[in-house]
Amino acid sequence: MVRPRAWLNLRYTVPARRAAFVAGLASLGFLAVDGIPRKPEGSDIFVTWNRIGDADAAARRFESAGNAVVVAENASWGNEFAGESWYTIARSHHNTAGNFPVGDSERWDSLAIDLLPWRTQGETVILLQRGIGSAPVAMPRTWGSGIPGRTRQHPGIRAAISLEADLARAGKVITWGSGAAIKALMWGIPVESHMPNWIAEQDNTDNGRLEMFRRLAWAQWRLSEITDGIPFRRLLDAALK
Repeated sequence: MVRPRAWLNLRYTVPARRAAFVAGLASLGFLAVDGIPRKPEGSDIFVTWNRIGDADAAARRFESAGNAVVVAENASWGNEFAGESWYTIARSHHNTAGNFPVGDSERWDSLAIDLLPWRTQGETVILLQRGIGSAPVAMPRTWGSGIPGRTRQHPGIRAAISLEADLARAGKVITWGSGAAIKALMWGIPVESHMPNWIAEQDNTDNGRLEMFRRLAWAQWRLSEITDGIPFRRLLDAALK
């Protein structure tokens, strides 16, 4: 019997990450093959790091054929979080609500992360992103222009002081849909987001913020869980609601 293929388009600068994906997919019966395929065959799936250029075109071909697309990226709350290594894994698009099945509250609650009280005053900071990826995830190139407030460039574009230090006097941040804003929410900084259906959209209330993190946790996966195939099994077997 021919094994279905899982086409891998990952960043290979972290060997442990690729090894975890290969092992996790093998546990579901997939043969991992590196590259961007022209078209799917049989039950092939496409596993890609973001959806950029040729990868986005391949993802569209897979989706048009009814084959699954799994998208990985850096973890929404940071790759090193709560003493462990994490990545975001979702169906079709990362950073977007509704592209992963959500379980109970225990996944987030078990991390025992303190969410700080809300700040009620301070400056407004605009958090820019690199704008990579495909619509509707990628930040439009012109986003942020004309919005009142101090602009913080993405650290991947321009060297900057640490996020926590830079937001020490912030009373509000405005974002398209950045991971930096998710950290700001942990620190009690109200967030205004402009990305439609952002994974971390919430209403700046205690309950709204907590429920968002409880949902968000189901798109963030430890490297050990990826090795065991848990996120792939959930995404491929469960009907998304």
